Amino acid sequence: MSEHAPHDVLIIGAGLAGLTLAKQLLDADPALGICIVHNRKFPYPERIHKVGESTVEIGAYYLAEIVGCKRHLETEHLRKMGLRFIQTQGLTGDAPYREIGLGYYPHQPTYQIDRGKLENHLRDALGERVTLIENSRVMDIEREGDLNNVAVRDHDGVVAPVAARWVVDASGRGRVLMKKFELQRPAGINHSAIWFRVAGKVDINDFLNSQDEANPFGHARERGRSTTHLIGRGYWVWIIPISEQTTSIGIVFDNGIHSLSELSSHPLATSWLARHEPRFHAYMQREAFEVIDFVMLRNYSYLSAQFLSKEGWALTGEAAGFVDPMYSNGTDMIGLANTMITNAITQPDGLEQIERMNGVMAEAYAGFVDTHRESYAGFDDWNYVFVKTNWDATFYFLFMSVLFMNGKFADIGFIESIHSEISAFYKLHHQVMTYLRQPGAVSDDYALPEFINLVGSIQDYANRSIFLADKSNDAVRALLEKNMVILRELADSIMQNKSFDEKFFTMAARLDAA
Repeated sequence: MSEHAPHDVLIIGAGLAGLTLAKQLLDADPALGICIVHNRKFPYPERIHKVGESTVEIGAYYLAEIVGCKRHLETEHLRKMGLRFIQTQGLTGDAPYREIGLGYYPHQPTYQIDRGKLENHLRDALGERVTLIENSRVMDIEREGDLNNVAVRDHDGVVAPVAARWVVDASGRGRVLMKKFELQRPAGINHSAIWFRVAGKVDINDFLNSQDEANPFGHARERGRSTTHLIGRGYWVWIIPISEQTTSIGIVFDNGIHSLSELSSHPLATSWLARHEPRFHAYMQREAFEVIDFVMLRNYSYLSAQFLSKEGWALTGEAAGFVDPMYSNGTDMIGLANTMITNAITQPDGLEQIERMNGVMAEAYAGFVDTHRESYAGFDDWNYVFVKTNWDATFYFLFMSVLFMNGKFADIGFIESIHSEISAFYKLHHQVMTYLRQPGAVSDDYALPEFINLVGSIQDYANRSIFLADKSNDAVRALLEKNMVILRELADSIMQNKSFDEKFFTMAARLDAA
């Protein structure tokens, strides 16, 4: 037992998940005593190598509005021009590439983030309100009565006891509690990834800038601030600008189609790019950017059997699971988990809600698994890319984003009251995903243009329709009912009527007119 007074909460790890949780907890209850055990030392260098350099709507809203980093994000990080998908495989002549994206920034702000800069800012914002034990690791925890006794070892090997009512694992892939309680479960996703960062600005306008009159992105000079996905059969390559001086590049792939052994070093990855993305490879060779670092992850997906316990422990961030980097939902899951954990610790009936919280988190993870399982094989099919990416984004905006960004995800009573409706959303998404997993499901359905501007589409409508002025239960329920009607019509246009291309661009105008 520790000789010192026990803490209310001990957080394992001072990365993005742990720091944002500490801030959210203290905002909810400033009297909480919080200790963070961290295996590094602040301040971090900027350009620190961490996965999770890009945000989408839920994660960006969480960081800006709930954690309170809006001004920091707006002034110190890059605003993101949404997701951009570019296909170059098998194209010649007048069609050197195909592109789906926006010509301007989306209605809801999202960001490309320098994790070192953001986490230093969060550490400074916490100041002396937390006890930070640096250069140390949690070795074990044992429950004794109402307290968790935690063994903490510093870099010199000295072990000291620390006691806390709650222990939250935010250790990332260290997964201290997942290993302790044997919680890890397979996600059923067979993907791996390599990534590296270069010193310099990789700008897609320098090597993918068609002069075709039909190209609506020719004057979108900041389109390189998107998260760009170069897509082909069984893979996608990300290009993420972290700052004007640093760019993150990753190759993510289906293990059944591509082999990690062909990409397991920077020279091998460069050779792979020469074969699969020769235009990007030629640009990188010409620019000769300095390579800062290189990382690889085999079979990166995993889930947890449980997220919170009445025994006073919880998991957040990658310590709670990781599904896929495709749509940059990692910070989303931090926001969802941290909100549940904050309520469990600070609300009078928090412990009573834990079983239901676990259910909500499990459903959210299962929904993302459904999105990504066996999803990469069709990326050489332009029709598939168009239908899949736009359904996924529209579903995300009309369902999960509405719940979280109108403050209802944290209201377990409300979630329970509409659980049948929530289940219907997930069921519909599952039906569409199952349909799209069929080889060639939409290959012959549409004759699409090479350049698809999302401005004015149903996805664009969904993005600007997330927030409600009236955030009452009745208003949110009514919006979800309306959105389910929209999604059912879109699902029918994919699986029955083969009219998704037409619906995608006419529904928004119809809904706006109504």
